Amino acid sequence: MSRKQFLRGDFSGRKAPLRPPWALPEEAFTRLCERCGDCIRVCPTQLLKQGRGGFPEPDFSAAECLFCEDCVGACRPRALRKEPGQRPWTLQAVVDAGSCIAFRGVACRSCVDPCESRAIRMPPRPGGISVPEIDAALCSGCGACYGVCPVGAIRMQAA
Repeated sequence: MSRKQFLRGDFSGRKAPLRPPWALPEEAFTRLCERCGDCIRVCPTQLLKQGRGGFPEPDFSAAECLFCEDCVGACRPRALRKEPGQRPWTLQAVVDAGSCIAFRGVACRSCVDPCESRAIRMPPRPGGISVPEIDAALCSGCGACYGVCPVGAIRMQAA
């Protein structure tokens, strides 16, 4: 347990929550973020929600990130800050083979079609149903695949 978790009263040992795109490292982000909600209000897809402690967190269950930078522009204390050449975050989609119905022989392409970066492929498999493969180098972490999975087999995690 970190000192910060102890002082916050977080005894559950939960991982650090996901943050909006271009968020500063966790310590700097939580120090600078005023929890004003401006980034949440300007998000065109309503991806950002008020999370633990009032801080903004992405909720991929019903939206994806367009990387429009509206949240960065709305952040007055600059807890969200885009630097030249910087990726918006280290999030990537991961398929849970134990939950994915394609791994159980059911044809499904729900996650493939919304993936604009073409990071999710389903190469043919001899004698079986194709299963999703995610190319980490191509995955932007937008979350378009997350909410459309009929069985919740995709999770977003830091790379």
